Amino acid sequence: MSDEFIKLATKEIREEILGIENILNSCSDDDGVFQNSEKFEKHTHKIKGLAPMMGKSSMGSLASVLDDTLKQIMAGKTPQGIFDLVTVSHEKLVQNMNSDSDLEPVIEKAKNFLSDM
Repeated sequence: MSDEFIKLATKEIREEILGIENILNSCSDDDGVFQNSEKFEKHTHKIKGLAPMMGKSSMGSLASVLDDTLKQIMAGKTPQGIFDLVTVSHEKLVQNMNSDSDLEPVIEKAKNFLSDM
């Protein structure tokens, strides 16, 4: 990809992560995530698509699992612990944007959460 695309995609992903943070700030528990699942999903969906194109495949994997989980919530499921999962995932996304940190542990946690729903 061109440097210009990487620059634009990076900016867009940072905005999507900030969007997740802004929604999280209005939530205090699982119910808040349930009520805002559609808003969260719009952000995870964009990250899921953009991250792999800019060489951040693990970020795309995490966003993909979160996206699938949020779609299950939008379909009516109410898994306990989703607030904690979204909070930890957001922190790890921020870290990964800043330092390419390892996302595998949180990806596995998210996959397990989804499979237990």
